[in-house]
Order: sequence, then C-alpha cells, then structure tokens
Amino acid sequence: MDKDIVLITGGCGNIAKHVVNKYLAKGAKVIAVDVIQRKFEHSENENYEFYKVDATNIEQIQELYKNIESKYGRITHLISAAGTPMKTEIDGLETATFEDIEKSINLNLKSHIYFTKIFLPLIEKEEKNKSITLVSSVNAIKTFNLPIYSAAKAGIIGFMKSMTKDLGKRNIRINVVLPGTVPTEEDIASNGNFYNNRYKEMLALNDFTKPQDIADAIYCITNDMLAVTGQSIVVDSGQIS
Repeated sequence: MDKDIVLITGGCGNIAKHVVNKYLAKGAKVIAVDVIQRKFEHSENENYEFYKVDATNIEQIQELYKNIESKYGRITHLISAAGTPMKTEIDGLETATFEDIEKSINLNLKSHIYFTKIFLPLIEKEEKNKSITLVSSVNAIKTFNLPIYSAAKAGIIGFMKSMTKDLGKRNIRINVVLPGTVPTEEDIASNGNFYNNRYKEMLALNDFTKPQDIADAIYCITNDMLAVTGQSIVVDSGQIS
C-alpha cells in the first residue's frame, strides 16, 4: 500500500514539528517546508524530507511543486501551518507598522491561499482519502488585541468556506483548526508567571493547550473524521468558552 504523502508548511514551528512527528509515527511520508531549518530528532527519519521555502514567495512555492511532482506525483494531505503575529501589532493597530501589516497578511493569510492553489493539482491526483487543513487561531473569532493577525486568521475561515463545495466535488475535504494559546516550553520556563496569570485563568480545563493536542486534532481530521469538511474546529482547552 502506498504511503500517505503529507506536506506541512511552517514545518519547524512549535506546533508543526509535533504534527510532523505524528504523521511520521503513523508511517506517512512527510515533507516539511519552512523559511529556516532546525534539527529535530525526526530529521534523520527516512520518511522525513525538508525544503527551505518562504511560504509568501510564489516562485519558491512553484519550484517546490515541480520538485514534489517529479518525485512523488501526488499529495495526500496539505497541512498549512505557517504563521505568527508581528511584533509591532501586539499593542494594537496604532503601533503596527505598515510593513508589518503587509507581512502579517502575506504570511497569515496569503500563504495558505498560495499553497492551496498551487498544490491543488497534486492533491487531486491522490486516489484515496485526501484533504486540506489550514491552521488559523482562536484570534479569528475572539478579541486578543492582535488586529492584523486576527483579520488574517479570520480570512482563512472565509477562504475555507468558499472552497468547500468546489473541493467536495473533487472528493477533497477542507477544514480549519483554530488553536488556543500554545506557549512553548521555553515560554513557560522563562516567563511562567506571565502565562499563568494572563492566560491560565481563561481555560476551562485549567491547563494550556499543548502542541501535541493540536497535532492529534489535525491527524484525527485528516484520517479519522472522513465525513467532516467545511468546519472550523477549535482546540483551546476551553479558552474561549
């Protein structure tokens, strides 16, 4: 039986590296792309492949498409997880620079559209279960004072909704995952009181959402929830309940 081939953008990020591990553990071929390369335990796995790609650069994405098309001829699942807020918008719109507004929209919205558009032909060539999963944020549906990031992440939901029926005709499912606050181990170690005081009291489950929680949810959506498409799935430990 042919392996699933999973393309993960932002593949070296805090959440995405756990998504990579999840699919590798399930025996999939994983192609991770990111603008910078980091070494992880899975870097030597024979089913892991890395490409240095700027997710906002159309030419680089098109070149990646050519490489994957010639090597594999198909993609089973696209998981578009690239994204991060810009530093100047943390205190609101007034402090956000025009340069960071442009960067945020390009990374947090356009990159997801670019990868979907460019890789759609390879996803269509997959004969079995195939899907697109876009990683948004609870910022898309709740106010956390990141106006441009929130607008971009909300745009992902609109894009997904508009694509659902068209992709369904091609037997491709598309969904959005909305993670809550997912601090890294380094965040907690260096600034634990800040996270505990500011965020933990918001959580119905009284504990932070972990990267592995997001990875488990994404895998479930792509491989188990085969009747689910056009949905925005919140994974936030009850942060916005």
